[in-house]
Amino acid sequence: MRTAVTIVATSVLSSALTAFLITGPSHSANARGADATDLGPADALILAGSVPLKVTNTSGRLSWSADASSRAYSMATVHVGRVLGALMESDKIANERKELADAANAKREDFDKRYKELVEKARSAGRDSPEAPQIREEFESFQKEFAEWSQNSEKDLREMVARHYESAYAEIREAVEVVAEARKIDLVMRFVPPTEKLRPGEDADLATQLQARAFLRSPEAIDITEDILSEMNITAPKKD
Repeated sequence: MRTAVTIVATSVLSSALTAFLITGPSHSANARGADATDLGPADALILAGSVPLKVTNTSGRLSWSADASSRAYSMATVHVGRVLGALMESDKIANERKELADAANAKREDFDKRYKELVEKARSAGRDSPEAPQIREEFESFQKEFAEWSQNSEKDLREMVARHYESAYAEIREAVEVVAEARKIDLVMRFVPPTEKLRPGEDADLATQLQARAFLRSPEAIDITEDILSEMNITAPKKD
C-alpha cells in the first residue's frame, strides 16, 4: 500500500513539475492570483444555507442574480452643504451679487429723489391748484413705475441666486465624477453628518434640518468631502 501511495504521489508531483516547466512560472502565478493565499480563479461561488446563494463577478461587482439591482455597489458620501457654502462665498459670486446690489441701490436712490421732488411739487402747488390733477397723474405713473421696477428687481435677484446655485451644484457633480471614477465608487450620496449641530429656528425649519440627515450613523471612511474639496481646489471649515 505504501508503495502504491508513493507511486501516486510521485506521479502527481511529476505531472505538476512537467506542467510548470512547459507553461512557465508566470502562468502558474496568474492562475493563483497575485498572492499565493488567494482563492481562485473561479466562475462562481456557491454559499450554503437554507437557500443556497450563487455569487458571481458581473462587470467587476459581486452579483447574486441577473438583475442589476442584485449587485454590490460601492458607496460614498459628500457633505454638499459644506462644499456649496464655500462655493457661494467665492469672489466671482460675491462680486456679481455686489454689482447687482449696487445697481439696485443706485436705482432706489433715484426713485427716492424723484419721490421727494413730487411731494415737494404737490405741497407747493396745493390741493386746489389747477396743477393738482396733473401732479396726481405723475404720482400714479411714478408708483406704477416703481412697482414694476421692484418686481423686476426681485426677479433678477432670484434668477441670479438660482443661477449661482445651479452652477455651483454642477461644479460639485463634476468633481464627484472625477473622484468617483478614480476611486471606483458607484454611488455618491449627499448627506449631513449626524453629529452636526442644529441651527436655531422655527419648528418647521428644525424638522427640515433633521429630514436632511439621511443617516443616523455613517462611517467616516466613506465620507469623500475632503477629496471633493481638494479636487475643486477650495477650502471649507468643518461645521460643529
